[in-house]
Amino acid sequence: MVSGEAHLVGDLSLSDSLHIDGSIKGNVKSASDVIIGKTGSFEGDLSAVNVLISGRFQGNISAQRMEIVAGGRVDGEVEVAELVIESGGHFNGSSRIRSEAPRRLSYSETDAGDSSEDVMDVEPEEQDKQSTG
Repeated sequence: MVSGEAHLVGDLSLSDSLHIDGSIKGNVKSASDVIIGKTGSFEGDLSAVNVLISGRFQGNISAQRMEIVAGGRVDGEVEVAELVIESGGHFNGSSRIRSEAPRRLSYSETDAGDSSEDVMDVEPEEQDKQSTG
């Protein structure tokens, strides 16, 4: 935890969660969750599994899931699999949604009409195109 009066400058690499109520200027890599509290601020690059922002963030985020709650502000670039912006949260920048790993589709001989089983890799975008067309 980085308390409200603390100001940290530098890079961190963590295996545990981090809660920021003070300020960090630098780069953080966490194998867990990072929470930026209402009084917290972060400037730099952040990589974590889940990121919850109710304070201020400026920089780049790479995460599985990012949530900006009411009062939270993000300025920068994010790359996430899931992005949630609550009413009252602010996002100014660009986002890139990570695609899931290719899904494996298989169908048996009853579906294919022959005695072999066909398996094919389909990217999520391609799967959507195939199911509509």
